[in-house]
Amino acid sequence: MADFLLSLLPHLLNGIALGLLFALLSLGFMLIIGVMEVINLAHGSLFALGAYFAVMLMSQDGGITHPIMAGYFDLPIVLRYIIALVVAPALVAVVGMGLELCLRRTYGKDPLYGLLLTFGAALVLEEIIREIWGPAEYFLPIPKAISGGFFFGDMIYSNYRIFAAIFAMAMIGLLWTFLNRTPYGAVIKAGAHDSEMVRVLG
Repeated sequence: MADFLLSLLPHLLNGIALGLLFALLSLGFMLIIGVMEVINLAHGSLFALGAYFAVMLMSQDGGITHPIMAGYFDLPIVLRYIIALVVAPALVAVVGMGLELCLRRTYGKDPLYGLLLTFGAALVLEEIIREIWGPAEYFLPIPKAISGGFFFGDMIYSNYRIFAAIFAMAMIGLLWTFLNRTPYGAVIKAGAHDSEMVRVLG
């Protein structure tokens, strides 16, 4: 029994790490539903677009081949990670704002309109990704500090996966703090509970 539990534990840790990343993704999805009352079927496509933006900023295989950017890829990998962490979400936010402008005409109407619009947006984003980056697989370079792994039971556990899980927990914690400890967070929570009243109050 003890051997079975030891062999099961690494798989549980993998599941927890992956679950934390999915939780981070689903939190944004649920906030959109709660505040905007729209089921955004393009949420996953926007998430994927952000990943491709990050690849573009992290690796020369990601699509940036202009000579001006040659020196950029000589920067330390940790610095490129920080830049990608700031720039990629900002670029996705710009795309998201454009999508939100298109969605405004559906507010207060049949939810089916929002579903159809976001479904169409998801298809468009997926085709854009396919046209720009193609079907090839891309791999992010990993800093030495979080590369490699260690043996846990009968399997090798990745340091990068632990880092991703800790980062996801930190982001979830920051989001919780923002929603529960700031005035803007209070407005968002109020909008999720009673969006009509929040609109009336401005």
